[in-house]
Amino acid sequence: MGLLDTLYTGASGLSAASAGIDATANNVANATTEGYQRRSVVQGTSDPIVRGGLSIGTGVSVHNIVREGDALLGMQQLSQAGEASTAATLHDELAAVEGVFDESSSTGPRSTLDQFFDALTAVSSDPSDPGLRAEVVRAGENLAESIQQAAEQLQKTQEAQEEAVSVKLPPLNAKLQEVASLNQRIVAAGGEAEAADLVEQRERLMRELSEDAGFTARVEASGAATVMLDGHAVVTGEEARTLSSGGGMRIELSVDDGTVGVDPGGSIGGLIEAHAAIDGWLTELDTFALDFATAVNGQNAAGFVSGGAAGGDLFTVDPGDPRNSLSFTAGIDDLALAGLATAEAGDGQNVEGLLALQSAAIVGGATPGDHLSGVTDLVAGDVSSAAARADNEQLVLGDLDMLASQRFGVDMDVEATSLIVYQTAYQAAARVISTANETLGTLMELV
Repeated sequence: MGLLDTLYTGASGLSAASAGIDATANNVANATTEGYQRRSVVQGTSDPIVRGGLSIGTGVSVHNIVREGDALLGMQQLSQAGEASTAATLHDELAAVEGVFDESSSTGPRSTLDQFFDALTAVSSDPSDPGLRAEVVRAGENLAESIQQAAEQLQKTQEAQEEAVSVKLPPLNAKLQEVASLNQRIVAAGGEAEAADLVEQRERLMRELSEDAGFTARVEASGAATVMLDGHAVVTGEEARTLSSGGGMRIELSVDDGTVGVDPGGSIGGLIEAHAAIDGWLTELDTFALDFATAVNGQNAAGFVSGGAAGGDLFTVDPGDPRNSLSFTAGIDDLALAGLATAEAGDGQNVEGLLALQSAAIVGGATPGDHLSGVTDLVAGDVSSAAARADNEQLVLGDLDMLASQRFGVDMDVEATSLIVYQTAYQAAARVISTANETLGTLMELV
């Protein structure tokens, strides 16, 4: 091996150490960059040369500077980010309207129901008292209003959820287009190994897409990511499909022959689940409004008003929309509190019949109070379940993110050690070159 060969060998060591210092400097600079995974130098021994039967080394070759990572762990993080976002959004949406059924509120459905029966109890002591009759009317009006107000608040929440989904779609489509563009650039650069920074940009976008709508992805051999949603390929290579609103909470994906409905996850999925849960609560209000009005009206019809006429309806309700139409339209003279057409003014026989409804299974197979308390329990259970789910999903995601950070994140102690190693290697390679150069100079002087 000649001195010139020694110079080239030393130069290769100098180049490798320089690449290591560059990679380490980049790691240190990005230590706090979200989603950054450390870079490391991939190097190997250069092919030797054979002279005089001897295999002589020629130094080191730097093959690449790679981004450390684990494809399987990355896919798990992506999927779990969507699950955690769904659960968190569901809990936030349900918890925001849990107070609609707060039984401690004096204006809530359960309290106003109790007030209605309290007013009937009071009038039973003197059915002819106009003041006590007026209290029954007022309590009936308050009860009907509380049902309508509860329904209105829940329905406004659903309208806001529908608007939120619609607003999220345009920026989501823009992100999908950006992923497709990054795919093209990554493939053109030679794949993931050659475009670490572009891959990192794409992974950050994919994390956002997963949190937004539960997208998942797989990386093809070319380096392009195929983005999936509900079993459909949304981004393939350089092509991205479009998501649109199909009305209400329906999400549609563009396909060759039109559109197809998809079931997203992420925050959009959480909004959809919350919307469906509130549908169930509203159905319970419908059941109460229709069944309770029917039972009270039927019992009032069994009694008699002053003058001997049979009682009429106290509540009016539209069977097609009970929760929004329930109202108490009767006046004090419409209360059929007497049990006989010829009864005296103080006859309160039918008041007892109206009061008996309090303990009768007239609403969905339960008493009125039990039904409304059951709705409160249903709401509380849904919120509690959503909270536990959100905590669990976030815990799993946190564990995955911590594992990725521990394995592939920047550890300043490790980087400090690497910097010393590369610095020492650089100085040693420089010393090799200096020595070879001095020796070569001496040799030239002898010629």
